[in-house]
Order: sequence, then structure tokens, then C-alpha cells
Amino acid sequence: MHIAPQTPDGRITAVRPAPGGALGIDIAFPVDPAFRALVTGREAEVIFAARSRIARLGIDVTPSGPMTWDGDRLCLAATVTCNVPAYGVEPFLERVLLPGIRIGRLVFCPAERRLGSDEIDEAVRDNLLQLPAAYSIDYEGRFRIRPEGWVYDLSEPMSLASLTTILTRADGKDLLNRIQTRRAVDRIVLEPGKGVITSCSMFLHKHYVVLESEDTSLGHHLEAVCMDPISTRGTNIFLEFANRSDRRIVNPTVAAALYHAVPEDLEPRRWYGSVDLQPAAPDPVSEATAEYERLAPVFDRLEVASEDEHYAHRMIAVVTDLPALLDGGAPDLLWRRPSDGCEPTEGEDLSAEQIRHRVITNAVDASYGTCVLNDVPAGAGITLLLGYFPNLIEHTQICQAALERKIARIIFRRASFEHGSFFSARDHGRLADYETLGMEVFWCHDERRHVVRHVFRGLRGYFMEPHTVDRFKSALIFAAYGSARPLGDDEVAKVSRLLENLQAFFGSDIAIMTGGGPGAMQQATDIAQGMGMLVGASFIETVDQQTNQTAEFYQTFQGRSRQARQRWFEVAAFHWFFMGGVGTLEEVGLTLTDMKLGVIERSPLVFFGRHDGQTYWDSLQRQFATMVEVGRAPAWLTENVLVTDDPDEVPRFYKRILELG
Repeated sequence: MHIAPQTPDGRITAVRPAPGGALGIDIAFPVDPAFRALVTGREAEVIFAARSRIARLGIDVTPSGPMTWDGDRLCLAATVTCNVPAYGVEPFLERVLLPGIRIGRLVFCPAERRLGSDEIDEAVRDNLLQLPAAYSIDYEGRFRIRPEGWVYDLSEPMSLASLTTILTRADGKDLLNRIQTRRAVDRIVLEPGKGVITSCSMFLHKHYVVLESEDTSLGHHLEAVCMDPISTRGTNIFLEFANRSDRRIVNPTVAAALYHAVPEDLEPRRWYGSVDLQPAAPDPVSEATAEYERLAPVFDRLEVASEDEHYAHRMIAVVTDLPALLDGGAPDLLWRRPSDGCEPTEGEDLSAEQIRHRVITNAVDASYGTCVLNDVPAGAGITLLLGYFPNLIEHTQICQAALERKIARIIFRRASFEHGSFFSARDHGRLADYETLGMEVFWCHDERRHVVRHVFRGLRGYFMEPHTVDRFKSALIFAAYGSARPLGDDEVAKVSRLLENLQAFFGSDIAIMTGGGPGAMQQATDIAQGMGMLVGASFIETVDQQTNQTAEFYQTFQGRSRQARQRWFEVAAFHWFFMGGVGTLEEVGLTLTDMKLGVIERSPLVFFGRHDGQTYWDSLQRQFATMVEVGRAPAWLTENVLVTDDPDEVPRFYKRILELG
């Protein structure tokens, strides 16, 4: 995984009036010792990069003085202006830009890591990155980007509440994505004193881009100038221009420099955190199995010691010394059922009717093992062992303990009593709560006989062995949908060729994600793993499919959570549909609906395969055309869809639709 050397977001510390009706702000950026060592004496090579969501609103944050050190912080003064009058942001600016608001970060751009013109050209030709089609490279190593034929309007007037949400909430960008709509134009016209939001397509894997924000005859780019590796992959890579001249500008462009990103130096990841309890095994897969074989007997021993294996018991233990426990020691606390005859309510969760009638009493609470957390001191940072993933009562008690920093990690053994290894939609909400509260979550998974960690990418979390985490976070993910029935030999050969082509086009850091079933999904999994790709799965509880046992990152869903499961395909940048049946057709509908509603980014869709002398999805393509013709579907439904069985046509399709060079 590669990163741009940078600080966390700086926050506004003071706000004051500035000349011309602008706002002046002071910003403080936290600086860790490693970044300080990099930039001390080289502050001239540090640039300010505003947050993307700020620039996408036409708000420009321009440094108005040099950076200065204040202890372990770098401080900067800046001027804030509004550059897209049609967005209607300016009347609310003073009410939302308050001390504490995150405004942007500092990025180190050392001259020795900057690529020259020959290096940029070679990197593009070798598919180490993909730049917009309309680019040029000058002899000084700058490349110039011309945006695509789009501008972005707001679908509704900006309000104070919406602006506050966008700038202050972690999920504020989701609201901005919904209300900021794309409109096709023949050319981008930038009138004097106006601004425009547009975009391009770009894929960065091991490099970062820094745009030039100086005024030129082709426009001024706002201060969201840094494009990070990994996160800069897709079609909506936003560009924000202002015209500070007194003459019209047509088709503004921006110059940029390209830098080698820095490999992230991470500590070895183990299931119990970064503490090295024993030397790492040469084979990390074997190590994951060995760790399961050490941990599973601990659960066996504690469950027997609890003297009650009934589901309602739900074994729970508190541990502070993991090595001692693994070597046969005892936990700090092991919950035992009370002797007063008090029984917990049956089932995994209390019903709404029971909650309304206030069945949650001290007696009921005491019958759940998480009551032992009352005896754990604040700040203890213990490990909590759970026989089952938490239910409602346990979850509320765990969250309360986490707020007091009593718990550092959770290790559970079984996902569900009724549904085996499959989680409910409520469970996924609880996993998100644990991530928010800073707790690590591990699964001692009996079916796969390994210990896996729950890791988020964006808003979605997957389970994986610890050595897979870094690849999962950096991979370009393709979602592959298909039937539980296997493909024929000819189709398998075409899928293999397709993956080879995409690896050649996008580089080797590619992952494939399927529904995790047999047939076409298993065949795609086997081909990808044979080529060294990372493979994931989003398993659904069904009666007609066995889950594959080779997925390297995965998530599970109970049968009633089919709609929720589709959200976990949001980590994919692209979607393929191989030959499939009713289940695949459902996934087609869900994916298209998500794109139409702006839930996921609109990206090119590939329908692949041949049957009985014609491409398998021909009839669906004709239906798409009819829907567009009668005005019941957007035009992009036909423009962004490829129906083919030719694996060589797919990279050409991506290059054309994404307008890549």
C-alpha cells in the first residue's frame, strides 16, 4: 500500500473578516514526529491541499502567509472565497466555517520523488497509472489535464442544514454526491468572475498528483490540489476552476506534477493486534490456521468451565493477558449463570413488543454475560471473548464499556445460533458501531479454521486473515456476478483471457469479488487466484449453494438481508455480469438502481458470455434500449453498457468510456 506523505486534516482555530468581503482563517495542522523529520528545513516543499468536499462546493481556501511552527503543530493563515455563485453557498459561509472545522491537509512534495517527462510517459505506457485521454506532458515533467465534457449542478438549493452536514459530518460527502448532479456539455465555458465544477477519469496506484493552483490564461484551479494513490481511482475525479480574469475562458485546463508515493511501513499484523507473542510463521496462511488451533481450544475450555452449554448462556470472558490464556491460564472473569433462577429472554434479540413493555430489568440484564463488564475498570483495554456475536442487550453493554475504554478488542466464535456463520443486517450495524468506537473485532471461525479480523474499506467491512489487510485496502476491486452453474470450457478460457487483459491494463494490484457460491463464481475465483489476484466474496445464506472456502476476504448475510448485502459490493470500482439466472438478474437490477440513485458511482458495466450462437445478454440489451427510447431509463444505460463475449474488447471499452489515455 502506498501513501502520499501528509498530515491529518488541519482545523480552523480562528475566523476573521478579510478584504473584499472574504473570510480570513487560521489553521493548525497536527504533525507527528515522522512527518516533522521529513519536512524540517524543507518547508518550501510542503503544500496545502483543501478537502475535496470543500472545493466541490466552489469554496477556495488560499494560503495568505507562510507556514510557521507552534510546538508540534504547523500553522497557516488563509483566505476563503466562494467561486460558484449558482451554488448559493456564500450567505451561509460565516455560519459554518467555525473553529474546529476540518479544512485540509499538508502534503510533502520532495523534488527527488517527482517524475520527469520521460518517467511519466513510461509509467503511462507500462500501465502503472491511467491518466485522462486529453493529457499532454511538457519537457519540465508537468502534464496538463483537460476535463471531460461534464459540469456539475446542484439538484436543489443549498441550505444551511445541508451545508453544515456536508462540511461537518463524516458521511457529509454522501449528501453532496446525491445533490451534485452531472450535466453533459459540448464545451466548458467559464465566464469572468465565475467558477465551474467538472471532472475527469484517473487511476493512481503508486503515485500521487499535485495540481498547480496559480492563475493562468486557462483558469485557476481551486486548492484541492492533491490526488492520493488508491483513493484516486474512477470516473468522478473532481476538478474545480475559477476565472479571475475579465475575459471568457473556454475549456479550462490545469497543469500537474506526478510524485512517487511512499510504501506504507506497517507493523506485522497478527490476529491479537501488533503484539508479537511468538515468531511469525514463514507461511502466513499456515500461521492463520495455527492461531486458530491455539485459540479454539481456549473457547472449548471456557465453555465447558461455564457448566452450561445452552444457547441462552452465551459464554463471555474477560482477558487482560492473552499469552497466558493461550498457554492454559485462566481469564480474569468468566461469567456464570446466576443461581436465582433468572432466565434471559429467548431468541437473539428482544422484540419491539417486549421493549415497549419494559422487560429489560436489572434481573434480565444480569442474566447476560456482559454484566461482568461492570467489574472492569475504566481504561482497562481488555479483550472480550464471546461464544456468540453480541445480541441487543450485550451490544448496548459493550458499547457503554467501550465509551469508558474498558474494551480494546472482541473475539467471538459463532455468528448466530439460528443461522450459523451468517450475520443479520442488525449485526452489520453493530460491527460498524464497534469500528466507530475503536474496537478491534476478530472471528475464531470454526468452518474455515482460521482467525480473521474485521476491516473496513470506506463504509463496508469484511473479514480477512491479518496478512491480507494491506492488499485489501489497496486493491482495485472488480465485482463478478454469475450463476451457480459452471461455465463451459470455452467460456472459462475467455474469462481467463479477460482477467489477463485487465491485469495488463490496470496493473497487478487487482481483486475480484463474487457472491461466493459455486459454478461461475467459483471458476472466476479459481482463475483469479491462479493469477495471483486477491479474491473476496459476499456470501448469502441460501439452500441451494455451498460457500467457497478459498475467498481471502469475505462477509456473510442471512437470507433476509439480500438488499443489505448489495451495499457490500460498493467497494468494487467495476461490475461484470457473467452468464446467470434469476439471482444474477436481481443483482443486475440492484446495481443499475444504485447507479441511477447515486448510491454508487456510475461506472462502465460489462455483460459477458455467449450461448447458442449469440451473446448471452442480447435480449437484456434490447430491453435497455427500449427503456431509454420511451424515456423510462437514463441514456447512460445504453452508453455505459458493453454486451460481449470478446475479452479483448473489454479494455478498449473501459479506455473509451473512461476517456483514459
